[in-house]
Amino acid sequence: MKYRFIKVIFLILFSHNTFSQTESTDIASNFIYLEVAGVGGYGSINYERVMYCKKYLMFTMRCGISTYHILDFKNKLNPDIIIPFALNAFYGENHKIELGVGESFLNIIHANTTDLKPKRITHFHTILSIGYRYQKNTGGIVFRCAYTPIIEFNRYFRHWAGISIGYSF
Repeated sequence: MKYRFIKVIFLILFSHNTFSQTESTDIASNFIYLEVAGVGGYGSINYERVMYCKKYLMFTMRCGISTYHILDFKNKLNPDIIIPFALNAFYGENHKIELGVGESFLNIIHANTTDLKPKRITHFHTILSIGYRYQKNTGGIVFRCAYTPIIEFNRYFRHWAGISIGYSF
């Protein structure tokens, strides 16, 4: 079930046809940005695509990738992987209010307690965001800052925030 969800998200994000509706044909519907802290841990690279846009209201889907440790506890290349997926809503013209909800897929290395060999463990955490975004609908520089709390294991609430800079086209 998890893999089917991930396949659907990738198909939607990377399809060539957009589902957006707008009164202007000059809307930038793709965003690429770097985020420091935020839903991808300490830093992530993200892609976002417009799914719906009308006047001041916009809905997007976001997917990113990040890592926490590159080397495992035996100093071998074995990176932890973090992939955040989210649905975002924006309201505003160039200065936007952002709201988002999603899941963060984590695949992390732990030491197996019986033989002390590296073992991968997968977790899903709920991610939220509320913040500010500067972005022109016609494209160009994107700047955002957001409060991005993470609900780890869907039980523990962790306060978190992030700043992003990127480009829309």
